[in-house]
Amino acid sequence: MAVVFVVDDDPVTCEAVARTLQRDGHDLTTFTHPEQALDAGRVNPPAVVITDFAMPGLNGLEFLLELRRYSPATTFIVVSGQATVEDAVSLMKHGVVDVQVKPPRARSLRKAVTLALKQHELAAENLRLRQDLRGLRGVSRVVGASRPFSATMRMVEKVAGNPSTVLITGETGTGKEVIAESIHELSPRADHRLVKVHCAAIPETLLESELFGHIRGSFTGAIRDKVGLFEEAHQGSIFLDEIGEITPNVQAKLLRVLQTGEVQRVGDTKTRKVDTRVMAATHRDLQKAVAEGEFREDLFYRLNVIPIHVPPLRERGDDVLLLARRFLAVEWERSDRGGEPMSFSAEAEKVLLGYSWPGNVREVQNIVTRLVALCDRSVIGVDDLPDSVRSGKGVPASKIDALKELSLEQAERLLILNAISRNQGNKKQAARQLGIGLATLYRKLQSYEADTGEA
Repeated sequence: MAVVFVVDDDPVTCEAVARTLQRDGHDLTTFTHPEQALDAGRVNPPAVVITDFAMPGLNGLEFLLELRRYSPATTFIVVSGQATVEDAVSLMKHGVVDVQVKPPRARSLRKAVTLALKQHELAAENLRLRQDLRGLRGVSRVVGASRPFSATMRMVEKVAGNPSTVLITGETGTGKEVIAESIHELSPRADHRLVKVHCAAIPETLLESELFGHIRGSFTGAIRDKVGLFEEAHQGSIFLDEIGEITPNVQAKLLRVLQTGEVQRVGDTKTRKVDTRVMAATHRDLQKAVAEGEFREDLFYRLNVIPIHVPPLRERGDDVLLLARRFLAVEWERSDRGGEPMSFSAEAEKVLLGYSWPGNVREVQNIVTRLVALCDRSVIGVDDLPDSVRSGKGVPASKIDALKELSLEQAERLLILNAISRNQGNKKQAARQLGIGLATLYRKLQSYEADTGEA
């Protein structure tokens, strides 16, 4: 039995339309407020909606666009006494099956509902096929089988179909952008754009214009109107990476967009409605930043509707080998080297597992890319791995949690003294492994007032 909503602020019209369609066996529900229909549609999406065009609050087109966020396969019929020819053309462009004059003729309305139901079946089947394909793409983009990472991916699958804001947290290099891409690809918005913004890489003076746009003459150099990235992501998603780095001024304007769903271009007086799913990411502790007055509390709660944490690689066990093997296969294929595919020796894989990977997934990818470029053998051995990996410069995983309690100066001192100890007092070798100059190392040692032997 097909679920059909009838939405009209006139109760008499609602009842008349419902009586016309009752004989056809539909599951009919009438609403005199579009907001009520939206609430019901989120729980039980209708196959067909018959709606008035001119209603208090949301008009027919606004109601259509909002409901389709939750039910993209729903088809619409508009019944109105006020819609102009231009309105009808606009509605048809947005996928309305039919526009009828109020009061509609029974035969014509029933025929339109039959057509709308057929289109709903086609749209629902098409959506199922697209979601299956997206699921395959989304799964293929990420690699990991450990319990912590599997929990993260289950969360991704749960929230993908929900338009709420997502805050993705995790250390640098853990793959927060890939998580955002997976959410978008698994969502009903996958046919529209995913716009990515690295907030820390754009100066404050430009970030506001990039995000929200500007009009000509609004500032020096604004020689034409510019559409902002929020508008470019309309009906799609926007990913705001390193959201913790934006300034208070931009924080305030982003909060307004999240509250109202509207953007205001720099220098403009009017606002524009946008339907954009927001995902943000940060490696910072935003709750601590709120406590220290560096990040707005109200913006934090607007962003943190659905929190997703990406675990660091040191907590993901054998995932490092899955990642290394995947990157090796991809980079070998890309290199067009020919011959036998490259692989890691068993001893090399043990070394990879023993390293703490402070740079996380990004560090694995960078090292594998380097190995493919420099290694002449098809089997990568321990000697082919970088000194930092073989020596464990990344700090043993067992000590990472302890380091979190240290100040930056204390952690730096521990790393330097450990590097010198591992190299039997050879400061030149220690400085090379640490990636700093010998003069810098001596200067640090003088500040620690530590005598660690001669180079």
